[in-house]
Amino acid sequence: MGSICAQAAARGSSRREHRLSALISRECDVAAEVARGASNAQIARALGLTASVKAHISRILAKLGLDTRVQIALLARDAEA
Repeated sequence: MGSICAQAAARGSSRREHRLSALISRECDVAAEVARGASNAQIARALGLTASVKAHISRILAKLGLDTRVQIALLARDAEA
């Protein structure tokens, strides 16, 4: 799967989905894993993260103006569609 952020930007997705372009590459990867329903431990294993997954998710929430990881998942799913 390509970066959900790059996919959304390349397609000229909706303004809501285009917000994903504010994320750095690793945050896009984390958002994609959240969209798959992965737990923090699964995300850390899948991406080989040594930094806190919670910290990545907190930054994603702040950058995108969201409140929950469910909102991250929905935004990422919309961008992939």
